[in-house]
Amino acid sequence: MPRLAASRLLLALLVLDLLLQFFGLWRAIDTNPALLAPAGDSLEYWDWAGTIADGILVGDKPFMSAPLYPYFVGILRALGGGMLSLYVLQLLLRSLTAWLLARTANTLFGHWGFGLATCVLFLWLEEPAYYAVRIVNSSLQLFTMAFLLELVTRQRLHLLGGGASAKRSLLVGVGAALGLATLANPSLLIALPFFAWWLGLGRTTIRGTAIAFTACLLVIAPATWHNYLAAAKWPAGGEFIPISAQAGVTFAHGNSAGAGGIYKPVDGVSQNRGKQNDDAYQVALAASGNDRIEGWNYTSSYFRKQGTSYLRENLGAAVGLELQKLRWFFCGRNYGDLYNIALENKDPDWPRQVPLPGGLLQLGWLLPGAFMGLWFLIRRDRRQAIPYATLLLVTWFVVMVFWYSPRYRLPAAPLAAVLAPYGVFAFAAALGRSRSLVVLALLGLAPAVFLESWTRLSGFDSAETSRPQYELHTGLNYIQQGNFLAAIPRLENALQLKLENAEVHHALAEAQVKVATALDLQQEYSQANALYEDAIAHYQRAVEMNPSHLDTWFSLINVLDYMQHPQQALAASESALREAKSQNQAAMTLRLQQQRARLAK
Repeated sequence: MPRLAASRLLLALLVLDLLLQFFGLWRAIDTNPALLAPAGDSLEYWDWAGTIADGILVGDKPFMSAPLYPYFVGILRALGGGMLSLYVLQLLLRSLTAWLLARTANTLFGHWGFGLATCVLFLWLEEPAYYAVRIVNSSLQLFTMAFLLELVTRQRLHLLGGGASAKRSLLVGVGAALGLATLANPSLLIALPFFAWWLGLGRTTIRGTAIAFTACLLVIAPATWHNYLAAAKWPAGGEFIPISAQAGVTFAHGNSAGAGGIYKPVDGVSQNRGKQNDDAYQVALAASGNDRIEGWNYTSSYFRKQGTSYLRENLGAAVGLELQKLRWFFCGRNYGDLYNIALENKDPDWPRQVPLPGGLLQLGWLLPGAFMGLWFLIRRDRRQAIPYATLLLVTWFVVMVFWYSPRYRLPAAPLAAVLAPYGVFAFAAALGRSRSLVVLALLGLAPAVFLESWTRLSGFDSAETSRPQYELHTGLNYIQQGNFLAAIPRLENALQLKLENAEVHHALAEAQVKVATALDLQQEYSQANALYEDAIAHYQRAVEMNPSHLDTWFSLINVLDYMQHPQQALAASESALREAKSQNQAAMTLRLQQQRARLAK
């Protein structure tokens, strides 16, 4: 096929796919509460971007995650864009990522077939398509990775073409792209020495390498300066934190007693992203006994030492844990620490927002072929394989060191899309069958068939194990949207599925009170009273399970008072006041005292 025809086919694929994704977004935007009601990390990113849009560029603490994305979203919000605008922009980024990867594969392997195969594989992967319509870092992270791969491949082509040395503009581009990719994925900090090594092994002079890394460090420097200024607001003063200060806490989440290769809460540290880092700081501070010297670096170090101590003291369990992480890396499909793609796609209450063929492929299916492709690339051109090997192995390293999350594994997607087709072709060529489409198809399908069979037969990573948490999150999303009637059955499902915690009971009570209030206005008093009484029971159960949640106490007292249970209301008020004083919550103590004074009249 001529180059022009291949380019037109590639463009047609990209346009068709983009139209399909726009159709899926249009169909689901008004029905799926997760699209317009962010939670967890998504809510944190959205609120953070709003703060940036308001002109507050330096936060009240150092960065605890990749900082490039919130500033990217902040610019969009400052220009008046909302969530729908962000999703459209991220879908465009996904298409541009696929185009860059196709160019990279075409240049790297010298045939248009690899470019088309790479484009198709990336567009058909489930996770990049799904996360493009979520407020998460993924789309920008994948784009910066693809941009880096494109420039790295151009650098290689320039040197192989006989260039005496790298062009200065190309070196600046590689360095800047590496800096942007690192701001979108802080784990790439460990890749910087390998990129310096790669540049030095070629015909790039020391001066050329210095140019590239000066550009890289200049791109990263604003994050480091932000962290110094933000840390200066705390007792320990300014600290050197290159990008993120959360590595130690994340390490502890994946390396402790009972860890299974995925996220595990840390004792004393909230799962709520908004409170998590403050809790971690306070836990480390209490352990240090010194509130003037230790700071955010100490907090990270404290939790990292907890994790390493557990691994060192439990070597047998540590080996088993690493094997579990390895299995998650290749076989993970349904588990999600923020969103559950499998359950959402099967939910009968809304259409699938990622239409086929997007979502046909699992990333894990491509990874064996990607590692095989990397092996053949190393055999073909050891020096120039360094950046590709580095980027793929860093993603694997993150999962093995910390824990498996679909979003932690996702940076492997660009490498998998580029390398897997080459791995299949090179293996077929080694067998002498590289021109047989049947052999290529069988080799390409073999990893998917093996991994899927192994997973299903062993019952590993069943989507149903996540259903209780999924029902809770859906109910919370409905509450955030103000659709309290739809939230109630979701939260009741979570309880029926044995998700028994204070958060579920509190959320269900809040939704019931809102619906009961609306029924009151419609003079449906008997139905309203039944809901109020049910809400009281759930509030009481919530404070039994978590007495420290003062908002639950406050709401419980109000409903008891409204339903004319004065003795119960006074007793609850006394308990709530004791709890508020024990937490030194002056503002809530005052509110509860005012509430009690009103009850006593």
